[in-house]
Amino acid sequence: MFAVKHWRIVRVAAALFTAGGFVPARAADFHVAPSGDDQGPGTRERPFATLSRAQQAVREAKRRIPDRDYAVAIHGGTYRLAETLVFSLEDSAAPGRFVEYAAAPGETPVLTSAVVVGGWRREGAAWTTRLPETLKPFLTLFDGRGLLPRARTAAFSPARDYRAVEELGRSTLPVPPGVVPNWPDLAEAELVIRPNYGWILNILPIESVDLATGLLRTRIPASYPMVRIRWGLRDVNAKGTAWIENVRAALDEPGEWTLQARERILTLRTRDGGPPEGIEAPQLTELLRVEGGIDHDGPRDVPVRGLVFRGLHFTGGDRWPWEKDRMGATLQHDWEMYDRPTAIVRLRGAEEVIFERCRWAHSGGAGLRLDLHAQRNRVADCTFEHLGGAGIVVAGYGPGTKDVNRRNEIVRNHLHHVGEILWQGAAIAIWQSGENRVAHNLIHHTNYTAITVSGRIAWNRDGRGDGWRTIRWEEIAAAGGPPPQAGPGLPRPSWEARAPFLHGRNNVIERNEIHDVMLRLWDGDAIYVSGTGAGNQVRENFIRDCLSENMGEAIRCDDDQHDTVIERNLILRNGGMGTGIAIKGRNVVRNNFVVDPTGFFQPRGLISLEGVPVEGAVIERNILVAHQPGLRPFYLKNVLGVPPDPKYGETRTNRNLLWHPHDPAWAEAHFAAARAEGQERESRFADPRLRDPDQGDARFAPGSPAVDLGIEPLDLRQVGLRR
Repeated sequence: MFAVKHWRIVRVAAALFTAGGFVPARAADFHVAPSGDDQGPGTRERPFATLSRAQQAVREAKRRIPDRDYAVAIHGGTYRLAETLVFSLEDSAAPGRFVEYAAAPGETPVLTSAVVVGGWRREGAAWTTRLPETLKPFLTLFDGRGLLPRARTAAFSPARDYRAVEELGRSTLPVPPGVVPNWPDLAEAELVIRPNYGWILNILPIESVDLATGLLRTRIPASYPMVRIRWGLRDVNAKGTAWIENVRAALDEPGEWTLQARERILTLRTRDGGPPEGIEAPQLTELLRVEGGIDHDGPRDVPVRGLVFRGLHFTGGDRWPWEKDRMGATLQHDWEMYDRPTAIVRLRGAEEVIFERCRWAHSGGAGLRLDLHAQRNRVADCTFEHLGGAGIVVAGYGPGTKDVNRRNEIVRNHLHHVGEILWQGAAIAIWQSGENRVAHNLIHHTNYTAITVSGRIAWNRDGRGDGWRTIRWEEIAAAGGPPPQAGPGLPRPSWEARAPFLHGRNNVIERNEIHDVMLRLWDGDAIYVSGTGAGNQVRENFIRDCLSENMGEAIRCDDDQHDTVIERNLILRNGGMGTGIAIKGRNVVRNNFVVDPTGFFQPRGLISLEGVPVEGAVIERNILVAHQPGLRPFYLKNVLGVPPDPKYGETRTNRNLLWHPHDPAWAEAHFAAARAEGQERESRFADPRLRDPDQGDARFAPGSPAVDLGIEPLDLRQVGLRR
C-alpha cells in the first residue's frame, strides 16, 4: 500500500526513462557548445555558447507553445559559470511535460565555477602569484588531480584548562605553549578542531592569539566548548584534535597552498615540484539552483516542476564558510546548516525534478541539496565523489504542520570519498523529510556516517541545543501541539506528543551496499536514525568491512527514536565496538544477520539496547555469529546515565539463532539472563550454515536450524550497484 500510494507520480515520471536515459518527445530543440555563439539560432550547426542563452530560448518557445516537451542538447567541453544558473518558475514544464537539459550523446559537458590561475613565479621551494582584482577570495583550490590541501600545522590537543565553560565559552581555546606563535599571517588563518565531541569538525577563522595567557580566540563560535575533549572510547590527545590552516609557516608538504587574501598572494607547492599547471580557483559555491516561490513563514510554496538534467558533470565549487549566526539553525549536531547554499547544486522549491547519470566531483562543499519544499524529485544513476562536504542533503522545514519535503527517490548512485574537508558530511543526509526512498546505492570511504535520517530538535525557544530556531511554534500551538520545554533540566514533552510535528516519517532505506565508513570521526554508524517520526524502514542493506577503530554500529536508532523497523539486513565484519544493531527505544529488529564482527576495542555486543527503556521493542529471528573472544551477543547498558535501565523483560525477544564456533558457552549468560525475564524461550545456539555471506549470499545450506526458527534466508547479491 505504501509503495502504491506514495510513489505513483514518481513512477509515472520514471516510465519516461529507458536504460539509456530520458527519452524526450522529439529531437533536441536547442544546442549549446563552448565554441558556440549566443547570437546564433541555437541549432546543431550553430549552437548557443551558454546555458543561460539556451534557458532563455526555452522560455521564449514555451510562451509560444507551452504544452509540449522541450530538450536542450549540451555538447562536450567546459562551461565556466561566473554566476549561479538559476531555474525559476518561468522554467517549469507544463503539467505532465518535461524540459530536459542533457549531454549530447557520447559527450561530457562540465560545469564549473573555477578560474585558471596563472602568472606564477618561483619562490624557494614554492610558487607564488598575485591574483587579479577580478578574482574573488576562495577557500579551496584544485589542480588536474582534484582538491589541493591547504597548508596545515602539526595536530595538537588543547591544553587542559578546567576553568568554567561559561568563562571561556565556545570561541576560546587554551593552547599549549609554543604551539601557535603569533605568525604575521595569523589573521587569515583558520582553526580546524573537533570541539569536545568526536562527531563534528569545525573550521573557524582566528581572531587573535594571546601568547601571555595561551588563549586562542575565534571570530565564530565552535559547535561546542573547546576547553575539554570527549573524543571517544580511548584517549586520543596524543593524536591531536586541532590544527591551524592557511599560514605560510606550515607550507611544508607537496600540494599545499596558502592564500593571503588581503594582499592577493597565492602561494603553492606543487605536487611534483615543477611549475604549476592547471591550477583553478572556484568562484561560486552554487553552480546551479532550481528555486520556486518560497514563502518560508507562510503555509504554501509554489515549486518549479518538470526539469530533467542528464549526463552533466558538476565540479569546481567552493566551500561555504561556517556562519556566526547559525546557532540553533543547523541540522543535528551542526552536521549541516539549515536552508543555506552549501552545495554545488540546490533545489529549493522543486517538484518532479530529475537528475540522471550526472557526476558531482572535486568540489569544496556538498554535492546536491533538496531544501524546504522538495517533492517527488529523483536522483538516479549518478556519481558523487571527492567532495568537501556531504554527498546529498535532503532537508525540509523544521517541526510544524508545514510538511512539504517528501517522496523523493535516491537510487542507484555511487557515493564515495565525501566529507573530505568537513568530515561530518554524510554520503546521504535526510533531515525533517519523509516518505523518501534511498535504494540500491553504493557508499564507501566516508569520514563519518554513510546515511543519516534525522530530526533531532531541542524543544525550546531560548537557545539550548540543536535546531531550536527552525521550530514553527505558531503552527504547533494552532494544532494543539506541546509547548516548549519550560527550562533547563525540566522534562520535555514526550516523543508521542512531538511526533506528529516531526517530518521524518516513513522513509525507506533499502538494498544499499555500504563499506569502509567512519574513517576519521567517532560516534557514528553506517546507517543512523534519530529523532524522527514513525514508520521508517531500514531493510535488506549489505553493510560490510567497516573496520575503522572509530566505527560505532552498523545500524543505529539513537536518542528519541521509536517505531522504526530494521529487518533483513546483512552486517559483515563490523569494526570499532563490533556492534551490529543498536536501539534506544521502541523499535523492531527482525531477521537481521550480524556475522563475524571484529570489535577490536571496548566491544559492546552484536545487538545493543542502550540509553533508555526499550519497552515494546521486538528482537526476533536474528542470526548472530561471532568468531573472536570478548564479544557478547547482547549488550544492555544505560549509557546516558539516566534511569531506568533497559531490560530484557520490556522487549519481545525470541527465536534468535546464536553461534560461536570456538566458544560453546558464548550464549549461555545471555540466554540465562533473558530467560529469567521471560525472553529467548525458543532461541538456539547452533551453526546457521550460511552459504557465502562475503558475496551477500546468506541463504541456508541444507540442515540449517534457522529454518525451524522461522528465520528467512537473505540473498543480497543484487544490492547496491550489483546487477
